[in-house]
Amino acid sequence: MSSAQTLSIDNYTVNPALTDTREPVRMETIEAIAEMAKGTERPVLIWGNTDRAITAAEALWVFAKRTGLDSKNEDAFTSVQDLIANLMHLCEQEGITGGEVTFSALVSMAEMHYLSELDEKVVF
Repeated sequence: MSSAQTLSIDNYTVNPALTDTREPVRMETIEAIAEMAKGTERPVLIWGNTDRAITAAEALWVFAKRTGLDSKNEDAFTSVQDLIANLMHLCEQEGITGGEVTFSALVSMAEMHYLSELDEKVVF
């Protein structure tokens, strides 16, 4: 993957039901982003946040196809929400979370990583 591949700001949205300011991202957009990962090396080299977004789109697209949420007109918000809920079930059932390690704690740690990655500069 290349950091030269970029995601258009038009592909960014928040839940339109909450803000009513943008059109929802449709699964056809997620599919197109996931396509960028085809033919890349495994394991993937992460050069920046675009590469991170592409690998996430690839995972979301696989999930959507598996669960029938891959319709071109399907709202990506639904797929993301369902994937997170299914991850919660997995974490509970397999003991990834439990006791003091809650799913919310995992999300908080992920958010810290996300925020620090926003400030990363690519160094060659």
